[in-house]
Amino acid sequence: MYTAADIARILDTDLQYIVHPDDNIVHLTMDTRKLIHSGETLFFALKGSMHDGHVFIPDAIRKGVRNIVVEHIPSEYQEQVNFYPVTNVLHAMQQLAAWHKRQFPELTTLAITGSNGKTIIKEWLSQMITDRQVVKSPKSYNSQTGVALSLWQIKRGDQLGIFEAGLSTTGEMRALEAMIRPDIGLFTMIGDAHAEGFSSINEKIEEKLLLFNHCKTIVFHEDDVLVSDAIRRRFPNRKLLSWGKSPDSTLFRIINIVKHHPSTTVTITLNGESHSLEMPFSDSASLQNALHCVAVMLILGIEITAIQSGLNRLQNLSMRLEMKNGIHNSILINDTYNADLQSFKIALEFLDLQAGNKEKVLILSDFMQTGLDADLLNEQLADEINNHRVSYVIGIGRNIGGLKDRLQPSIRFVWVENTEQVLDNIHNYPLAGKAILIKGARTFKLERIIHRLSDKTHTAVLETDLQAIEHNLKVFSDYLDKNTGIISVIKASAYGSGSEELARFLEFKKVAYLAVAFIDEGVHLRQSGIRLPIIILDPELNGINDLIDYDLEPEVYSLEQLQEIISVCKARRQAIRVHLKLETGMHRLGFTKKDLEALCTLLLEHQDWVHVNTIFSHLSSSEDPNDDDYTHEQVRLLLDHYQYIADRIGYKPQKHILNSSGIIRFPEYHFDLVRLGLGLYGIDSTGQFADKLEKVHTLKASVIQIKDIKASESVGYNRRGHPQGDGKIAIINIGYADGLMRLAGNGKYTVRIQDRDFLILGNVCMDLTIIDLGTDSNVHIGDEVIIFGKNKPIETLAMVCQTIPYEILTRISSRIRRVFIQQ
Repeated sequence: MYTAADIARILDTDLQYIVHPDDNIVHLTMDTRKLIHSGETLFFALKGSMHDGHVFIPDAIRKGVRNIVVEHIPSEYQEQVNFYPVTNVLHAMQQLAAWHKRQFPELTTLAITGSNGKTIIKEWLSQMITDRQVVKSPKSYNSQTGVALSLWQIKRGDQLGIFEAGLSTTGEMRALEAMIRPDIGLFTMIGDAHAEGFSSINEKIEEKLLLFNHCKTIVFHEDDVLVSDAIRRRFPNRKLLSWGKSPDSTLFRIINIVKHHPSTTVTITLNGESHSLEMPFSDSASLQNALHCVAVMLILGIEITAIQSGLNRLQNLSMRLEMKNGIHNSILINDTYNADLQSFKIALEFLDLQAGNKEKVLILSDFMQTGLDADLLNEQLADEINNHRVSYVIGIGRNIGGLKDRLQPSIRFVWVENTEQVLDNIHNYPLAGKAILIKGARTFKLERIIHRLSDKTHTAVLETDLQAIEHNLKVFSDYLDKNTGIISVIKASAYGSGSEELARFLEFKKVAYLAVAFIDEGVHLRQSGIRLPIIILDPELNGINDLIDYDLEPEVYSLEQLQEIISVCKARRQAIRVHLKLETGMHRLGFTKKDLEALCTLLLEHQDWVHVNTIFSHLSSSEDPNDDDYTHEQVRLLLDHYQYIADRIGYKPQKHILNSSGIIRFPEYHFDLVRLGLGLYGIDSTGQFADKLEKVHTLKASVIQIKDIKASESVGYNRRGHPQGDGKIAIINIGYADGLMRLAGNGKYTVRIQDRDFLILGNVCMDLTIIDLGTDSNVHIGDEVIIFGKNKPIETLAMVCQTIPYEILTRISSRIRRVFIQQ
């Protein structure tokens, strides 16, 4: 805990702006929407691509914040709160975090960087290491601000700090290194993530290696030649400890790997002795991550028997917060892979974001190895629960019962000793229609509760990565003028993702508008608690009353439609905001030039009932360079018609014409607003942003049966499938009724299992698909099957099926489970 005066001295700011020098500072934030302990929070008014934190200073003060780091002081609040004027708010946050970290010289610090595996290695190490108190980055907090917030968690008693460090372009790692100053550095691997920020893979490696500038020990995979060569060249005089099959490995060498599925035996030589380690998984990525963990534990002096005990506790589970539909119209938020206070706060914030109008329920186990005694831990847990308006808590474990007397009287609390008691009484708890967060330590195996409460209509899943959506939103925001707003188009159930969940996330990200196709979609969002302005792109005349009742803003494209809207508004004595659609060459919906005089007359005569918020049009070929002349002519027509309307109605509505591909190709036409649809989901039909965007959707199925087959046999309907030779086939639980089009069959498309692609054999069936495994014996029943995803582009499937990614996504059946994940 620091006082306001302490913070001013650390940041070297002028004390004359500190009017409450004795204020205690416990929490840091850069987001006024997440304020809980306002009086003890230091707010950083960060400037970003989408928002300037200084704009939210009034909101912060209104919510009780008394300490704010700024680049310029708003004079109207100068005498009310403490201001810390600095040259750069981000640098000030990093300066404070670095100073705080230096107060703990006894802390051994491990920093992890690399393209993949950082989060899972950090989480696995925290599970495996039980002989010392560990503090770590929450979730994947590895950015310029995430690292600062991670370091702020360090407290007395912590013995080992494990922190991730990520970057997206050059010039970022020096700031992270200056904050963390690690003793041990771990380089996981090098890959394509964020490749667009670097001129070459070597430049990317060199930038990451800046993290190790003051490390005493560096750990890496010897067989990753690009990485190992770069480390040896850069740090010839450091303690370099590597592992791998190579004889040059300096810590331990892999002698043999035997996969039993789902486990693996890895034999290593360490100090001249042979040891066999049992790993509870068999995929190559998990094995590499686990062996990195082994290497770090050996460096920390942990015995091989304790390392094996730690490996036995691991499960190859998702390391991400996950949301999906539950039974009885509930939603489930699964955050069972770790249990610490910071991740608990993040999970509660996510629960707030997604609960909408549903009551909030928490199923919570004892936390382990927090470094806090049970009373203090329960006090802090209760404080968070009370502030997040949870209505019902089920506590599991010996110590969690201490919550009872600390929770507000309105919160119902049930205490049991173990998970089995919850499972036995699951139908006695009031969980129907609730938003349920399940959170706790791995030892309680809370995933069994998730399984019991999950909607099990189909085991095939469409995953939507909210972190990737946030990334893509930022990519487009950075490309836009700061005064250009974003209309997020989430029609067709957010292109198959699920509109309600995504709408809440986008509202949290403060986009300007949401746009949906039909009135009932907008009504559903309003009933779910969404307050953002919502444009209805295809409003039907029989729904005008709903437009007014639910404060929805229709696209208006004809005189007849406008007259009907005016008639209803006058009858009800209520005004409406509208968006005028102009015909400029798409020859679909829209006012033509000959309509404009009558349109303006109507608007002037009925200006008390209709206000025009925007005037817009739709490009027919924004992604096609061959039609650029036509595109420019469409824009010219929009501007001409816009000027005519604005001159006659006496005010200037906002204007927009660009969709995702138009945003990329025509920055000169960004205007007041842009409409972001498929680009939000990482799909770029221009090819110009493909290396900057992240794929959002992953469609997954499972292997449900494996059979032997001979080359002479046929497979599937009409005997269209013929294996390439004697071998095996697998049946997976997805078909054309789920959205996998029949055009993908008969060897035209592959699915991916364990990083290998296998051809679809024969026709795609209604509910099932058959794939040719050949002689591969490593595929097993229950294995995950990727139809498309991060590294298997949906564009490939669209091309095979002679269509576009839009259609692939919107064809995905409602019976496919939707799961939302956030790291």
